[in-house]
Amino acid sequence: MNVEFQIHGVLSSGQKTWKQEDRDYYTQFYSDQTEDVLMIVEVVNRPHGISTYYNYLRNNNILSARVGSYFGMTMRIDGAFCRDVKSIYMMLDNLFNKMMVGSLLIAKGDKYEYAIDSFDAQNDYLSQVERQFSNMLNAFCSPQDFFEISSAYISQGTKLSVNASEITIPTAVETIKQRAKLYLSPTYQSKAAQKKIADAKAEADAAVADANARIRAAEDAHSKSKQRQEREYENWEKERQSLEEARNAAIKDYEELEEKMRKAGLDTSINAKISEIKEPLIQLAGLVAGRFQEDTYGNVQYESQCHKKDSKKDKLQVWLPWAICILLGIVLVCTIWYMDSAKNTDQSDTIKKQSEKIEQLEDSVRKMSNQSDIIKKQSEKIEQLENSIRKMSNPIGAMEQQVKVEEPVKYNLAKLRINIKELAVRAGGLTVGSTYTCEITGGDYPKDGYWVIYEGENRIPGNVFTVSSPSGTQVKITYYKGTDVIKERTIKVL
Repeated sequence: MNVEFQIHGVLSSGQKTWKQEDRDYYTQFYSDQTEDVLMIVEVVNRPHGISTYYNYLRNNNILSARVGSYFGMTMRIDGAFCRDVKSIYMMLDNLFNKMMVGSLLIAKGDKYEYAIDSFDAQNDYLSQVERQFSNMLNAFCSPQDFFEISSAYISQGTKLSVNASEITIPTAVETIKQRAKLYLSPTYQSKAAQKKIADAKAEADAAVADANARIRAAEDAHSKSKQRQEREYENWEKERQSLEEARNAAIKDYEELEEKMRKAGLDTSINAKISEIKEPLIQLAGLVAGRFQEDTYGNVQYESQCHKKDSKKDKLQVWLPWAICILLGIVLVCTIWYMDSAKNTDQSDTIKKQSEKIEQLEDSVRKMSNQSDIIKKQSEKIEQLENSIRKMSNPIGAMEQQVKVEEPVKYNLAKLRINIKELAVRAGGLTVGSTYTCEITGGDYPKDGYWVIYEGENRIPGNVFTVSSPSGTQVKITYYKGTDVIKERTIKVL
């Protein structure tokens, strides 16, 4: 089993490698990467056989005259795979922080700048680094951690991204057997963070579902209320039309009654006129009767003297005018009495009917008054319904605003850096027992985030901490916004 160590990166003169072997393979890393710290593990079919590459890369925060600059360290194992991927990552990460920073690279804030123009000029120092790595590999990895590989393990296009602190041997072995690439980075979300995000998403989905259900219930209630309001309005409209019809009928009855009363008043004036002429008619009849009496007596006397033989005929001629006068008087009296009786009867019936009509009008007026009260009450009910609908509309708007997700403010995180106030610019690391204060500089950032300091297994909240880790370890400083990492810095303990 052969193990090779390689240094590569993009200097001011372009992409370079320390050793000349596999130069074409490393060209793939001269590209933009989203992760600042990344290790890619893959099985590759080389011209001389199957090999496993462990590529430790530093991207984005490497300053150079060329865009896409990076720094990389690679361990290649020919014909075998080391299943303890986490130990290899930690070894390469320690080499970078302890042997590369300060020699090949110079720390400038949270970024690094090349201090060399060529890897060849650092051949002796890089050989020392290679020996140091070989000693670390022998110390931390046993022969049982390696197993032989064949072409059946050659990596294809798929990949598995895992947080560097959570990678396990079973996961690494299973990934390689599935012919997938393995990507490790401390910036990948941990399982705990993924669980928090999943739980938060589940809660958000439940809240949205509940809000939607409440909105649908409110809409149904609004629809039912609207339908009920429309039905009540239809009933009110029917009652209004009925009242209008009753009012029009009452007006018509009143007009007819007024006409009848006017006619009744005209008949009364006619009766008064008849009463005025009744007495003169009687006197006229008496005068006519008296005149006929004188003429008849004269004729009777005359005829009695001249025609004594026709006595019966003469008597008839004497009494006939009287009989006619008496009959005329009787007829006149009967006619006057009948007319008075008929008029009195008609007037009595008319008055009776007029009384009934008046009572009907009074009933109609009372009904109209009652209907007016009903309409007023219905109007008040409709107004109350409208107020209720408006009140129901407000909670819905509030819920829709609660459901709305505010768009996040965009920040230029690439310009930010974590500064340690008490640490000198060119200090190589932290001192055990010293207290330090962290701050973010370089631009605007979300002020409602929080700090977490990681010392080994210790998790210290806040931006002020005292170094308790032993020399040779690392301290990771992270600023979060929710579960998102805004900025992170790792620094060694001297």
